[in-house]
Amino acid sequence: MTPTSLTRTGERAVAPATARRAGEPSARVGLAVVTVGWAAVLARALILSGPDLRRVYVIGMVPFLAMLLVVIVRRPRVTPALHIVFAAQAAIVLVLFARDTDHDFLTTLFVLECYEAAIVFAGRARLVWVALLVAAIGATLVLAIGPLHGLALALIPMAAGIVLAMFAVAGGELEADRAQSADMVADLRTAQEQLQVYAGQVDELAAIEERSRLARELQASVSGTLAGALEASAATRASLDDPDRAASQLERLQALTQQALAQMRRIIGELRPPAPAAVEAPASADRAGPE
Repeated sequence: MTPTSLTRTGERAVAPATARRAGEPSARVGLAVVTVGWAAVLARALILSGPDLRRVYVIGMVPFLAMLLVVIVRRPRVTPALHIVFAAQAAIVLVLFARDTDHDFLTTLFVLECYEAAIVFAGRARLVWVALLVAAIGATLVLAIGPLHGLALALIPMAAGIVLAMFAVAGGELEADRAQSADMVADLRTAQEQLQVYAGQVDELAAIEERSRLARELQASVSGTLAGALEASAATRASLDDPDRAASQLERLQALTQQALAQMRRIIGELRPPAPAAVEAPASADRAGPE
């Protein structure tokens, strides 16, 4: 991961709900990181300082932690007031360090602020703030201790600030991708349910179409056959005085009736649901038995 990755997450289009869900685990991790780091710096400062200086450290570091926690947990919108909060935190660190320049470990607070900036800001604003805070670590130690010694002491906290900021960016990207994947799975499930509904509608339409076809066939074939049978019966009644003609009409009436009956049986057979396939027992089971 390169420093340009510090601008990547902010440039990605993420839905507000997704971004909100992705931020909750990062907030818990951030709380643990900053709280442990802040407590370690305060403990060391109290151990190495006299009573008067201890009071100054407590008065300065408690507001620093309060602002840090509020920003990480609340994730406020980027406004000029938020930049003022970051500037006030940096000023607190500089004032505390100016009281005793031998306490170079106070620059660790800049490292915590780098993590805070990486979580809250996005894009160019994130890159600028992380760069300013890392530069503040180096400049503070170089000016207070000397170029060579100050730079030697500044290298580790400067690297820690960059690494911690990149870690925050990578964690945010991972959680955002995970939340987007969860959204995609939910969308796929919704699409699957809709497809099932559509499949049911297709089956219903197919059944309606089949019933319409059978109705048309019934009207075209059976109705015509029955009409012929009625005509033959009427002709038979009219020719009762002529036995030969009446016999011919009766034969025609019988043929039409059989034809109509066959057509009705065929259509009724098509309306019946298909019978389940019979389960064939293995042939070897019939032959199996004690020898």
